[in-house]
Amino acid sequence: MSTDAEAEIRYLQSHSTQLANQSAEGLPPARPLHDTTTVAVRLIRKDADAIAALADEQGVPVSTLLRMWILAGLRDEQGDSVGATLSELERGLQRLRQALG
Repeated sequence: MSTDAEAEIRYLQSHSTQLANQSAEGLPPARPLHDTTTVAVRLIRKDADAIAALADEQGVPVSTLLRMWILAGLRDEQGDSVGATLSELERGLQRLRQALG
């Protein structure tokens, strides 16, 4: 991917909320699909710096990276992750094997 295209993608990612609130050709601004809120979290500076460096390496905003991690953790806790689903399938297969003898 060209450097110009990467720069454009980074710009669009970092300004997505602002761009979504702008009207397009006289239309009202787009509304978010879901009601959202901001959550503040305190981190040790070196951890925050490490997260920022990782987000930069991946070419995503820090908030996007943190959101992905938080939602993945939430799915794990709720038993809604791929790993949890595979574990449940394994347990079901084991019960089936035992039932079949």
